[in-house]
Amino acid sequence: MSETEDKESTPLTPEQRIQLLEGKVGKNRIGLMFLGLILVVALSASITAFMIYYFGGPSGASNGDEIYQKLEAQAEILEQYDVHLANIRTEVQNLDNRINNTSNHTLQRVLIEQEQAKQRFMDTVRSAIYDLAHMVPGSRSWLELYTEQLDDATTKSQMREKQLRKLETSEPMADKDPFFDE
Repeated sequence: MSETEDKESTPLTPEQRIQLLEGKVGKNRIGLMFLGLILVVALSASITAFMIYYFGGPSGASNGDEIYQKLEAQAEILEQYDVHLANIRTEVQNLDNRINNTSNHTLQRVLIEQEQAKQRFMDTVRSAIYDLAHMVPGSRSWLELYTEQLDDATTKSQMREKQLRKLETSEPMADKDPFFDE
């Protein structure tokens, strides 16, 4: 008989059996690790290929060109809007200058000065009526009558002056017209 047949026919000690089993387990472990590594690489490669195909694929280059062309078109539109906006700004500035240089402001200033002059005149008339009422005996009744009318006219004049000043500040006008309010 040969030596291999002797080893097979002779019983192994427990230590020899453990060594043989541990050797096979080590080889199996290496084989399984190699197989797992191959599976991980294959899986990641297939996921990568799927993602490239799904999100970009071979047409990804042409899709990028389309996006670039769209961006260029949008940039041109924005430039046109910028030019248009600059034109509008200059037009608005020109209109503001025209409005400031019109005779409306001069007329408005004149009207305010007139209202102030009317108020000073009414104060003078009130003072004159008071002095006259003290000179003429029995004239208390017409002093009260004219004082009420002068107070009403002064109040309306002050309201008109306020409205004219509001026109300078571009505040909204009141519903009532102070110029023709009775």
